[in-house]
Amino acid sequence: MDSVQNGLKKLSLKTFLSIYFRSFFLQGSFSAKYRQNLGFAFCMEPVGRELWTDIEDHNKFLKRHTEYFNGNPFMITLVLGAVAKMEERLYYQDGVTEDDIHRFKRIIGPATGSTGDRLFWSNLRPFGLVLGLLIAVFYGLWGGIVFLAVFNIPTLILKWHWLNAGYKLEQNVVSEIKNQKLESVERIMEILGSALITFLLVVYLTTLDYPLNRVLLSTVGLFIFSFIMLKNHLPLHIVFPLSLAVAVALGFVTN
Repeated sequence: MDSVQNGLKKLSLKTFLSIYFRSFFLQGSFSAKYRQNLGFAFCMEPVGRELWTDIEDHNKFLKRHTEYFNGNPFMITLVLGAVAKMEERLYYQDGVTEDDIHRFKRIIGPATGSTGDRLFWSNLRPFGLVLGLLIAVFYGLWGGIVFLAVFNIPTLILKWHWLNAGYKLEQNVVSEIKNQKLESVERIMEILGSALITFLLVVYLTTLDYPLNRVLLSTVGLFIFSFIMLKNHLPLHIVFPLSLAVAVALGFVTN
């Protein structure tokens, strides 16, 4: 990253690392009116400090990035990387205008919100929670550590990947947002999550000395109900609680 291409100096690795670490504090300042605007400006400030050394140009840069912005806090690095590249091209007058940056941020923010919320809140978090609970049954506090690892390690890796991908793809980041691999991962987590919660329920009922017929019927009911909901493409955060409620109810009915 810290290189020269076509006679033009590229943003330094130090700047990219600063953007990456600052992105974890995106929502440290949140406004009901402007949402994540100050957090976005805070993340972009290293770019402005490297490119726009003139005080007037730097103030214009900050003003550009204190406008309204709202997106997924984990997928934000994809936008930051793309906007950093656009700022670089704006500085070198390479076919990008301030209006292009404004328009891009207005469009891409909600797109990352939709994809990122589905990936992290509707799939990764409940999947990690169920896996953590299952580990906790056997190994106690290790379950909490597993949950934190399952959720945070992919997040750390993806945020760095998206920062680089955004810088390379620039205004073509939609291809990363619509990445088929992400959709496949989401589906795998849905299926594995349903299997894990079924196993968790069986383990829980068994440890409570439930009669075998209640355990088996609860398990079968959970599988059938989960399969029907997944076939109808219901999100995992809805499948989990409904399946659990139905399974437990069946267990008590057969008492």
